[in-house]
Amino acid sequence: MFSQNKSSVVPVENGVIASKNQLVTDDFSMELPPGWEKIISTVEEVSAMATNPDEVISDVAAQKNNFKSYLAVSTDTISGQTVGEYMQLIKTELQKIAPGVVFSNENDLTINEKSARAVEIEMTQQGINFKILMVVIRGNGDDVWALSYNTVKSSWDKYIESFADSARSFTLKRDN
Repeated sequence: MFSQNKSSVVPVENGVIASKNQLVTDDFSMELPPGWEKIISTVEEVSAMATNPDEVISDVAAQKNNFKSYLAVSTDTISGQTVGEYMQLIKTELQKIAPGVVFSNENDLTINEKSARAVEIEMTQQGINFKILMVVIRGNGDDVWALSYNTVKSSWDKYIESFADSARSFTLKRDN
């Protein structure tokens, strides 16, 4: 069930509006970076999205393309693969669509008792220098959840800590 709040849709749980700083779905919940709100996703593969509606981007190329930093959450089936193997598939696909993509600070971690893998990604598209935190989290059974925090490189330092805190808060609500 959803309740309208200004121009955004805010989830309602047990009749109570969730904090604007949370992303709550039937499948998972997580804290959002400060000031961020859930938005309606028009991408079929994306389970949920969030952005900062008040963000001011100084990158000229990003401004021309009306880019706003965003979080996209998606789910997939990994059919017996490890989280690391699934992350490698994502990296291979990114290399195909964004030649020159750079991966750094890749590491294994545990998020709410689920195995996970995180990597920082840098790439340039349409003249915009992007920096991304991608976190892949093992779900229940053969499912995997991918959190993709996307911003311009010039905004990375102001967001990285809140992106990491948000990813660490990801919690599945039920077994699938």
